[in-house]
Amino acid sequence: MRFADVIIPLNLPQVLTYGIPEQLQGTLQPGMRVEVSLGRNKQYAGIIDKLHDRAPELYSVKPIKNVLDEHPVVNEIQLTFWRWIGQYYIAAPGEVMQAALPAHLKLMAETSLVWCGELDVLYEWSEAASEAVFALEQRKEITLSDLRGIVGLRFFAQVLNELIEKQAVLINDSLESTYSIKKEKIVTLTPAYQEEAAIIKLFNELERAPKQLQLLMAYTELSIKNGFVRRQDLMERTGSTAAQVKALAEKGIFVLEDRQADRLLYTGKQQNIDILFTPAQAEAYTKLQQGLEEKNVALLHGVTGSGKTLLYIQKIKECLATGKQAVFLLPEIALTTQLVSRLMAHFGEEMGVYHSHFSNNERVEIWEKVRKGDYKLVLGPRSALWLPYSDIGLIIADEEHDGSYKQKDPAPRFHARDAAIYLAGLHGAKVILGSATPSVESLYNVQHNKYAYVPLKERYLGVKMPVIELVNAQPAAGVPYGGQMITPPLQQAIIEALQNRRQVILFQNRRGYAPFQICTVCGWVPQCKNCAVSLTYHKSTDKMHCHYCGMKASVIHTCPSCGSNRLTSKSFGTEKIEEEVKQIFPEARVARMDVDSMRGKKSMTDLLTKLDARKIDILVGTQMVVKGLDFAGVSLVGILNADNLLSFPDFRVNERAFQLMEQVSGRAGRTDGAGRVLIQAYNLKHPVLEWVQAHDVHTFYSNEIQYRQYFGYPPFSRLIKITFKHADEQKATIGAELMAKALTTLDGLTVQGPGPAIVPRVRNMYIMEIWIKCPRDGKLLDNVKAFLKEQKQIITGTRGLNSLQVLFDVDPV
Repeated sequence: MRFADVIIPLNLPQVLTYGIPEQLQGTLQPGMRVEVSLGRNKQYAGIIDKLHDRAPELYSVKPIKNVLDEHPVVNEIQLTFWRWIGQYYIAAPGEVMQAALPAHLKLMAETSLVWCGELDVLYEWSEAASEAVFALEQRKEITLSDLRGIVGLRFFAQVLNELIEKQAVLINDSLESTYSIKKEKIVTLTPAYQEEAAIIKLFNELERAPKQLQLLMAYTELSIKNGFVRRQDLMERTGSTAAQVKALAEKGIFVLEDRQADRLLYTGKQQNIDILFTPAQAEAYTKLQQGLEEKNVALLHGVTGSGKTLLYIQKIKECLATGKQAVFLLPEIALTTQLVSRLMAHFGEEMGVYHSHFSNNERVEIWEKVRKGDYKLVLGPRSALWLPYSDIGLIIADEEHDGSYKQKDPAPRFHARDAAIYLAGLHGAKVILGSATPSVESLYNVQHNKYAYVPLKERYLGVKMPVIELVNAQPAAGVPYGGQMITPPLQQAIIEALQNRRQVILFQNRRGYAPFQICTVCGWVPQCKNCAVSLTYHKSTDKMHCHYCGMKASVIHTCPSCGSNRLTSKSFGTEKIEEEVKQIFPEARVARMDVDSMRGKKSMTDLLTKLDARKIDILVGTQMVVKGLDFAGVSLVGILNADNLLSFPDFRVNERAFQLMEQVSGRAGRTDGAGRVLIQAYNLKHPVLEWVQAHDVHTFYSNEIQYRQYFGYPPFSRLIKITFKHADEQKATIGAELMAKALTTLDGLTVQGPGPAIVPRVRNMYIMEIWIKCPRDGKLLDNVKAFLKEQKQIITGTRGLNSLQVLFDVDPV
């Protein structure tokens, strides 16, 4: 008998083996979806991982119930990629499957009740069941969730038992596809009016019916232009209703028929655009070509505004010309409106975009277009790596340093940049990593000859880099000013920029109005009741917000600890800055870009359109302003509190601060070189500020890499963070201590912890952490991961700890 290892979309530690029935022998392939049962008749759509002849020794196999696909929805390379993700990032196969597949390809059993006949004549129904019986008689089948909605949670169990006991229903656990084909009405002429003479006669007959004549004329125009006519287009062109179109169909003039519609219909226009390099770009491109001949990965280190995108486009064109596919990764797709339209102009229908803003149905259609090869180029964030590519030739990871490439929750907690390099290796493809501020790890790989290095040291057309000035945030004695949010030098610079009709960006990496309040008498600070963090005041809602669990509370005017009313706000967020800017510059048009103001689906696009059209004078924002902004009108950037960026308790704090400040300063003077950057700080002698002022990546790297080596941090070691979560603090602590004790049996590791997380309680779950430093030894790292998976099973199987969450994060960011 043949067997199949099947991946189930559940957090199970391994794949499950099922028997292949005789009627399915020879028809199954890895990557196909099959219907299997688990437990007591729970039905799942699993993915076949492997086919083999080895029967499991510890349990008897169940047979595969059904095959759901004619061809694999996941190819062999994808399955290999899934296995590597699961192994390297310590994730269960089902967790990888959940992340990789679009929702509508993951079928689940929706248990339903099927009506068995007119049994209400024979039995008396309770008052609670009568409404459910009526629904069953009318609809013949309802789901359990429908039944719950009809009778309410209170009577749900009673009514369900009553229906089953009286044998009035059958229980159906079959898998149902949730993907729906989009259909649209297409209008055609009946055969009687296909000839020219007949249509001319029809025009004459409809002269007394002007609306119908207008519909016929619009139909003729659209038919000639597009080759087909959609009812919706016809109605929009003429201002008609569906009833008026139907009237012509009833007259025997039009025929209305349903046709499958493409949700992703391309409406733009592809252009033949010649790429002209500057001398600096041409030199970089030559080095890029040579580098990719010698290495599989090249680091393109181009300063902000250097025109790296032109080099990307040329390399993509060369890749597509060979018949291969290309992948263009971006840290956050919502912030790349400009780049999407620019690439569309070059690649048109050959390019697809994939991200979370698409509906579930749209994502299935994108999946299919990639699988069939309709999309040669795919642009997207880290989720774009999951698509079913058949032959990748090039992967580009722009802004490769960005922390958004790392998946936080849920598992698998993978890094898209590193995963892209592995995926490219499976396809025999090349990788280009691009950044103005490369990560320490990438520069280290260049130093050790793993990556090719391609510098692009000047801006496009030789435009100068912005001048960076350091401003003391400490007011001079006897000279107070607005809470130190905007110092007099920055105010003066804003005035000059506005007088010259230029735009300004103000950067503060804290949202809200006031990051926290404090009682000046006893020091009490308002805390979230669910999390161990202070609440942030938001003036737009006049509420105190928790940025971890989303809880909102009323503003407190009296200290509950000492009864004082002397509560004051400390520090400042983007809301408060926006308010002060409007007070200082009442004539200026001010906008804010942060998570709170960009929640709408089109909020980001609308804001960027206004910024491009110069309908915004001053933009206040968090780190969102760092990514994807390229506007000619911006001449001034103000960084309002550099000290906050430099004081976070993390070994990467200097790297992150340098990257953020260098990236945000790169928004200024991108077209004419007349850019200024003012950085406000209390500690003006911090070395990172000096490196940012000089745009000196290499000096920053040489200092940072010495520090990392001295303390044994990456890239000189591998880090694994283990997180323990439980509603009971004691059980979270016990679980962490058991793991720490087990880790003492392994040699060669540095173990820190267990200890509370920086935020030790979130959503009423207590959090403990253990950090492991592991030498750069692949075999040892694999052994440690296997040991951690084994210990997780032991600890969560301990009595009283079965609800303990144990989470692994390899290479945490």
